[in-house]
Amino acid sequence: MRALLAIVPVAAVFSLSACSGTSPGNIFVSTPLEAGPPSVNNGDAGNLFNGPPEAGTTSTPAECNPQAIQAFQPVWQPPEPWKQNVCTTAQISSFYDSCLTPPISKAACDAFVQQNANCAPCLQSQDSDATAAAIVWHEEMQYWTVNVAGCIAQATGDATASGCGASYAAAISCRQSSCNACWEAQGTSATFQEFSDCETLAGSTTCQTFAEAVPSKCGNLDTPPANVCMPNSGATAQQAFMQVAPLFCGP
Repeated sequence: MRALLAIVPVAAVFSLSACSGTSPGNIFVSTPLEAGPPSVNNGDAGNLFNGPPEAGTTSTPAECNPQAIQAFQPVWQPPEPWKQNVCTTAQISSFYDSCLTPPISKAACDAFVQQNANCAPCLQSQDSDATAAAIVWHEEMQYWTVNVAGCIAQATGDATASGCGASYAAAISCRQSSCNACWEAQGTSATFQEFSDCETLAGSTTCQTFAEAVPSKCGNLDTPPANVCMPNSGATAQQAFMQVAPLFCGP
């Protein structure tokens, strides 16, 4: 069974099937399994430039328990178009190696972006941008996520705020918001794994309502047309990225 992607440490983060960077990300189970919360392999990938400090560098306890977020309101970030035909498979793979693989070299990533000016904008965006690219950076480059939600929206032909993709994104965003204290706490010794564990717990606690809405809105994500966007539950961040990125940026 596949899962939803969501977050990874700067290293790469995966959660719902959103896959992220800081660790591999993947995520919600496409069926009502525990409301289908995102898993640690969600497609989020954590940032490698400004990641959390190494464990043991401070005595301050890591604040990595899900925080109550009663006022949370998801904001849908529509996806960029599919099949832009601006990147080759080799370029997409090289981007992962240069910009998402820990330990990341800022110089190597900057060089890739400069040398691949037509391709790079399709591959990455910020969570504050109007539209979302193949991966999305969060918390000022603390971590990234594979844009599984946007992929689902394009695959199902519904990129509106009421579609399946938006519902999937809301479940992931809620988990992130509930656990962002892991990054925000000053002097924290939080690790990406602690953040990932927090997200997993949030799916069945603080964000259960959003998680439970995914199966009812989307049905079985393991079947067409959305299944092309869903990395296997055991997928690495790189595998999730290489599954989704070509759909956005390839021919």
